[in-house]
Parts: sequence; C-alpha cells; structure tokens
Amino acid sequence: MPLLLNKVCLVTGATSGIGYQTAVSVVEEGGCVFATGRNESALKKLEDGIPSDKIFTRVADCRIESQVKEVVQDCVAKFGRIDVLVNSAGVIKGAATDAADLKNLDDHYAVNVRGLFAFMIHSIPHLKKTKGNIVNVSSVNGQQSFAGCMSYCASKASVDMITKCAAVDLAKYQVRVNSVNPGVTRTELHRRGGKTEKEYGDFLEKCKKTHPIGRIAEPREIADAIMFLASEKAGAITGTILLVDGGRSCLGAR
Repeated sequence: MPLLLNKVCLVTGATSGIGYQTAVSVVEEGGCVFATGRNESALKKLEDGIPSDKIFTRVADCRIESQVKEVVQDCVAKFGRIDVLVNSAGVIKGAATDAADLKNLDDHYAVNVRGLFAFMIHSIPHLKKTKGNIVNVSSVNGQQSFAGCMSYCASKASVDMITKCAAVDLAKYQVRVNSVNPGVTRTELHRRGGKTEKEYGDFLEKCKKTHPIGRIAEPREIADAIMFLASEKAGAITGTILLVDGGRSCLGAR
C-alpha cells in the first residue's frame, strides 16, 4: 500500500533538489501535494509531470509571513486539510566565523529558521485537526560542526532544536515532528551558495572520502526517508533527528 495514500502534503522549497523530489514522491506514494517555492518556472515543470488533480502550486517566499499564511490558506481551500508539512526550503552561503557578517547570519536564519517556523505555526492548527505531522529538512551540519559555514551550521542546529521542542509540545495533540538530516546531496544548494564549478567538482571528489559509503546521496534517497517519517509506519516516532548522511557524521569535521 502506498505510504501516503489520500494524504495532503504541503511541501516548501519544492522548486529544486530534495523539495522537488519530495513533491514527486508524495504523489507516487498516493498523496496530493501543494508545492511552493520562489521559482515559477520550476513549479510549472513540476506541475507538468503530475496529474492536475494531485498537485497545486503557488509561488511564495518563506521569508514573507503574509505569503506563508496565504499558502497555508490556499492549501486548505484546495484540498480541504493538511496532513503533512515538509519544510524543505533552505539556503547556504559559506563563510568562516571570522569572515561572516550579520547579513550572512541573517540570510540563513531568514529562510532556514524563520521561514521554516512561519510555515509551522500557520500549519499547526490544521495539523491538530488531522493529527498530522511535520518533517523538517535539516542537515548533518545541525549535529556536527564544520569549518567555513558557521551561519549555516547554527541555523540547522536551530532547526533540530525546534523539531525536538515542537515534538514535545505537540505530542498531546498526536502531531508528530521529526527532522531528516542529509549529508551532501546532489542538488543545486552548494552552487547557489557561491561555489564555482571547479570548487564544486573538488568538493564532490572530497566527499568520496568524507562520506564512508564513498558517495553523496541522491534526492530520492532523502525523499524516501521523508516519506517514511510522514507515513503511519512511523506512528511512534517523534522528536527524531534522522541522519541520512552516508556516515558523514561518524568521521567528524574532516
């Protein structure tokens, strides 16, 4: 039986990478998806590959609370409820602690923390009604310190603590909250964060050594973990930080 049969899932950051694949996987697992992100053409491409009765999209910026509220309202208006919220929107802009400025910190927190929390607080009233759940896409960086990306690590550590606190607070409503913490995954995240093609290529080569399985993850592998946590098969799991990192966290800050 499909993992998310007849479930309504709101997916943020659905215009690329993990979020895009998550939206596709929701429908493959029998659910309906309300997908949102900032790239209109990417959302159109996503729509084109999914039956129209299974998907609805809306361009929105998670940094703007009024737009977040409208997305949640539109999802409920379109599908009648929300069963699952997947917070996948995220940014990374590398900078060491002695090179970062407040804008670098603010840019990470605006999307990775504040935007995520905005979607949570506006979705929670609806999730209480359905006894639904939240899956936050965090990072191995939330559990492990790394050089050159202090603001990103700090923002993902915040996501993990939000996940744990929310899991405790919402348990009495039978609303589960978990996070998936990928290692390096084949997405556009690092390129958009400022890496050149050569830097990115060198980075991927290094990942063969820093990830014990000898490779990076594919978006579908992360989406598979999200599907499980969002499903009733994970009914007793809440407050969990699920590392899907190819063993990256086992080797420390190499």
